[in-house]
Amino acid sequence: MVIPVRRLFAALTTIAFMALGTMAVAEAGTCPAEGFVKSAGQAYDRAAAAGSASAFANAADRFSDLRSLSFFALGQYRKDLPKSRESEYLKLTRKFIGDTLQKHGSGLRGGNLQVLDCAPSGGGLVVSTRSATGKKIVFRLSKAGGGYTVKDVNMQGIWLAQQMRSKFTGTVSRKGIDGLFAYLAD
Repeated sequence: MVIPVRRLFAALTTIAFMALGTMAVAEAGTCPAEGFVKSAGQAYDRAAAAGSASAFANAADRFSDLRSLSFFALGQYRKDLPKSRESEYLKLTRKFIGDTLQKHGSGLRGGNLQVLDCAPSGGGLVVSTRSATGKKIVFRLSKAGGGYTVKDVNMQGIWLAQQMRSKFTGTVSRKGIDGLFAYLAD
């Protein structure tokens, strides 16, 4: 079967325009979580300007489920955390989060975030952004109620939740749950 050149050219042109149209929509900022991510970025930006670990912890608390994140960090050792020590653990973990974000987010100052990419991932979204100073921040989001919550954040190549899990499970495996409390209290 021979396809006339005109028809082939018309079909290829249509496909090319459809592809360009799709690219233009993606670049136009169609990320459904763009407003949420920009608000989170501004909170982290203010925390960086304040130079305060507690300001970073407050920002993380506002845009994340710190309880779930804290329990995720225990991995297989979640069962070893006594119910009577949960509130102490959550307080210490919140401090750890603030300290870690301050360490890796100190160079965020510079204004609004620019959304570079917004891709579906496991029922949520992964949103890559860049600050006005050129720092890249990646947010892993999940749906929460009518909006989103930050499940993990990557600053300077460090994923917060993964960093916590690695440090916490490693400490518990070597020193037990009391060793983790001692590590977090330092």
